[in-house]
Amino acid sequence: MKVSVRGIYSTALIKLLMDKGFKIVNPTRSQVERFNIQEPTLEPDAVIVDSIDRHFIEVKGDLEVVKTLVDVMKSFFEDLIVLWKRDEVLSHVRIGFPVDAKRKLDELRSSVAYTVPWHHYCRAGGEALSSMVSFAEDLVERGLVNPREMDKMFEEQVRQFTPKLGSKVKIVHVKLHGERIVLGPGKVVWRSNDSIKILRRIMSSGVYDGLGIPKQIGDYAITEARRLETWTKTSYYNFSGVLKGVYYNICTPVAFYPDQIHYFDLEIDVVALPDHEPRVIDEEFLKQAFEKGIISYELFEKSLRIVREIICKKV
Repeated sequence: MKVSVRGIYSTALIKLLMDKGFKIVNPTRSQVERFNIQEPTLEPDAVIVDSIDRHFIEVKGDLEVVKTLVDVMKSFFEDLIVLWKRDEVLSHVRIGFPVDAKRKLDELRSSVAYTVPWHHYCRAGGEALSSMVSFAEDLVERGLVNPREMDKMFEEQVRQFTPKLGSKVKIVHVKLHGERIVLGPGKVVWRSNDSIKILRRIMSSGVYDGLGIPKQIGDYAITEARRLETWTKTSYYNFSGVLKGVYYNICTPVAFYPDQIHYFDLEIDVVALPDHEPRVIDEEFLKQAFEKGIISYELFEKSLRIVREIICKKV
């Protein structure tokens, strides 16, 4: 099974795939040096590249090879988001990497080359952060900075990704069918080292999804997010500041970047109206995602456990 791999996840994925018997073809110069690849230029059975937003990879090729590749990845990662498009011969699959999967990719890569903490987390955050990673790792590889010192400095740098007070940020959540929804920008109105509150003004009328209550121009929403937490909480208020309802969005661990927060939406949610007990909504969509193979049983069970904790603790 011959595979060509490009993109920010390539070193980690090549390590995983070679260990499982795949042959890497059409390697880059750095891939040849890191893995001592001797394969000539050959037509690959499957090709792996980054998605535009860098939180997914795109895998295209022979159906059986792609299926085997996906099975290998599912056996290694518990929290992949797997979206299939296929015909009788060729197959196309998008594979999303939440934060925990990115950390496991870091482990794979670190067995091949020096890897800063949060390597893939930062690589997916845009060109500026990706360049910061390359610069830091180059300093270590040249022997100019001790690896332990760089690890400490880089961990501190990532903690500073918490959006600044008063800054404008977007809320990016990716649905389990692949749609990328961007809310905002909103304004950071409260901040600690690992938590923020984002204010968004409501500029349209209608009905709030899930809550089933009127949406009016002049309302505002406060979204509370914690770094690596598996939910966000949005409280909706009317113009006078009276609470209208609360919406807990269950998700993969929240990633903080300087100008946005990012997560994969796990569909199931918890809503609560003032003076009412919280209730669970959209559980059927989570179940459908598991039955279609989009998420693993482990992620399915974890999502239900998070819901139970929210209802019990009313966090």
